[in-house]
Amino acid sequence: MTRDTIRRGLFGLLLLGVVLTLTGCRGTTWSKKEEVRIGQQVAAEVEKAYKLDPDPAVQQRVQTIGQRLVAVAGDKDFRYSFKVLDSKEINAFALPGGPIYVFRGLIDKVGDDDDMLAGVLAHEMAHVNRRHANKQYTQGLWRGIVIALATKGTVQDIAQITDALLQLRYSRQHEYEADRLAVEYAYKAGYDPHGMLRFLEMLQQEEKVGNRWVETNLRTHPFSDRRAAEVRKHIERVTGQPVREAAR
Repeated sequence: MTRDTIRRGLFGLLLLGVVLTLTGCRGTTWSKKEEVRIGQQVAAEVEKAYKLDPDPAVQQRVQTIGQRLVAVAGDKDFRYSFKVLDSKEINAFALPGGPIYVFRGLIDKVGDDDDMLAGVLAHEMAHVNRRHANKQYTQGLWRGIVIALATKGTVQDIAQITDALLQLRYSRQHEYEADRLAVEYAYKAGYDPHGMLRFLEMLQQEEKVGNRWVETNLRTHPFSDRRAAEVRKHIERVTGQPVREAAR
């Protein structure tokens, strides 16, 4: 998806929100059932825009780690799925209701460190569980999205919603909450919570050398320096042990 497409999609959604406001439609946030339905529809559009990675071993690895996290922290009302997209970006994202995607660039960057990958997946899962996407927009705009999907809106409508969700920038509070929960989920699932810290430190290092794929990640997952400091504190709270700074 090009930047122009994203821009048009965001403008369309914002315009829809303005129209609904002017017509007095106040609406409510999504229910969990609506989140699942919308997430599945948007996931179908994501998989048209991006190819899935063709390596079955990579897909199975992400599924195995993801389902292990679901076993200890899954919400029974959501439909979780974990897939790898064939792109060099060092990024991952979650859609409302459960679909979680990881870019192949991130898989290559974490290498064989399952604890680091578990931290990333747990972070995205936390966004789903805490319904952060639902909370990011105004109620009127969410209402408009629900109407567009419930009335079987055009392919363009769905594509615009997809663009908006993929570019969603969570609040500082939501990112910190997802990080804290990622530490807890990973720890409960038997993974080393230091994996989340290693990932944030890796982002910081790549940012310093000007990695453009990391810059893409930081547009939607900002504050890596402060986030790393907060994760260190939470690892100590959860494990009752000092952080192993040299852990790699």
